[in-house]
Amino acid sequence: MSSVLDHRPDPEDGTHTPANYLIFRATDLLGALLYMTVLPWWQPFTWFCICAFTGTLRYWHATRPWFAALPQAQRRGAYRFYTWVHTGAIGGAAYFCFVSGNMLMLTLLGVHLFGAATVAALRLSADFLRNAVAVTLIIAPTALRCIAEGVMQHNTLLFLMGIGGFFMIATVVMASRFHERTLDQQFEQRRRAERAADAMAGVGLTKSRFFAAVSHDLRQPVHAIGLYLDPLVRMSAASGDKDAQRAVEGIRLSWKALDGLLSQVLDLTRMDAGVLQPRMESVDLGQVVRSLILQHSAVAERAGVRLIALAEDERYALADELMLKRVVSNLIDNAIKFSPRGGSVVVAVRRAESGWRLQVRDAGKGIPLDAQGKIFEEFVQIDNDARNRQQGYGLGLAISRRFTNLMEGSLLVRSEPGRGCCMTVLLQQATVAPNARDLASSALDTMPAPESISGAMPLEMPDTGTGLPPRDILIVEDDLLVASAMRQLLQSWGQRVTHVENAADAMSNSAKTDVAICDVRLPRGESGLDVALQLRLRGKQVLLITGETDSGLRRAATEHGLPLLVKPVSSARLLGALRELVH
Repeated sequence: MSSVLDHRPDPEDGTHTPANYLIFRATDLLGALLYMTVLPWWQPFTWFCICAFTGTLRYWHATRPWFAALPQAQRRGAYRFYTWVHTGAIGGAAYFCFVSGNMLMLTLLGVHLFGAATVAALRLSADFLRNAVAVTLIIAPTALRCIAEGVMQHNTLLFLMGIGGFFMIATVVMASRFHERTLDQQFEQRRRAERAADAMAGVGLTKSRFFAAVSHDLRQPVHAIGLYLDPLVRMSAASGDKDAQRAVEGIRLSWKALDGLLSQVLDLTRMDAGVLQPRMESVDLGQVVRSLILQHSAVAERAGVRLIALAEDERYALADELMLKRVVSNLIDNAIKFSPRGGSVVVAVRRAESGWRLQVRDAGKGIPLDAQGKIFEEFVQIDNDARNRQQGYGLGLAISRRFTNLMEGSLLVRSEPGRGCCMTVLLQQATVAPNARDLASSALDTMPAPESISGAMPLEMPDTGTGLPPRDILIVEDDLLVASAMRQLLQSWGQRVTHVENAADAMSNSAKTDVAICDVRLPRGESGLDVALQLRLRGKQVLLITGETDSGLRRAATEHGLPLLVKPVSSARLLGALRELVH
């Protein structure tokens, strides 16, 4: 047999149902009643009993639970045996229904046998040997008798009926062979498609792991630089050296720019690789707008720009909340950046034809019509020929449009020179509001939404007086550079610090720990989330820090009530998170 048959399901698996059994027995009974009109009753009855007995025996055997548990090769052997016994019984028992000299009844017998052979061929076409033997056993005995009696009785018509029976066998068998080859090809194609799908899934998993590792490893040194900045700021301020202060400020701005560029490039790369996919859910646009207005209020105040929110509650859209917050946050950042001092930025949610329009309108000088189609291209900036990095890298709108497209929405621009710019995010309307758990989770989340996908936040330096009471803090971090920077920063805040690199050491040092700062990605595949949960069971306060941008990790941390910060983390944000933990 072909190798394909060795792998695909047997053609009789799943066909032995009570309905099929009753239909076949009803057909046999109908044939017997028909022949009783021209033959002694015992002949059709004997034919019916033989057919019913062998058919029932095959059905009983095939429906036993232990039979289904047999290996496929054993089941195939048993199917062949019972099929040949049953079809042989049908063909042999036809002797009792053979009405010599009655062409009408012989024709009906031929039609009956041909129908039985056709049904067998359709059921068994995926097994050529079983099918060919079964069809031959059904038709050949009657065909041979027709030929023999035709010769002896000099009955040409009867002789031709016998010859026609063998033509039937040949026709059915060849059709079965063709069908078997077709099934072989279909099954092989399906197997290849499944292997290709498995390979693609493996590639996708590999990509996800690769970008998680790259994101983590690239963020580690940037994170360490940010932690070293706070002591440098305080030392330069204490020294009174203006040159040193300007140098530190330059380092701070460079760190901020590097963080932003790294985040944006990683986002683009992950989208190009297809590993960044949205998690669509019902999102309350009113809550999203208010949270982002609050988040950007300090930046707007320093820029002398007024933020206005026009969004009511219960305006539900279908979106990925993290991606949506990243998009709108970028639009608000741009609007503040390009609005003059004393201007206003309006963020509004309005009804659209089949969903919602989330609009951000600024009071800037606007975008020329011929440039509006270019602003969504990567590394394209309007009126920034000098490449002033304070205005960004020209990636924000490109990423925002891609995020919007992933959410099956649209990002549109409408602007006139001298009259500002209006950016509109079109989203589908959600049919179901978020459940109470989702709303509670979003309220518990302590990580700023735009940064959760890898956005950069403005760096705020903490006050010299931290207001943080002395605690025994355990750092669970395998990167020695990051651990050293965090240890130095925490000790400058008056904390007692212990550093470990893995889960086992974290558990052994937990007794003398008040607060643990745990990296999510630990050596040898250990999970910092699991370590954090174990430490919390021992009564410790735990803060998670990660360099990965997986939204599933954020949701898992929120579900467990664990605060999560995404690297790079400024000293101000670290201090704020620790204050919330210990107070």
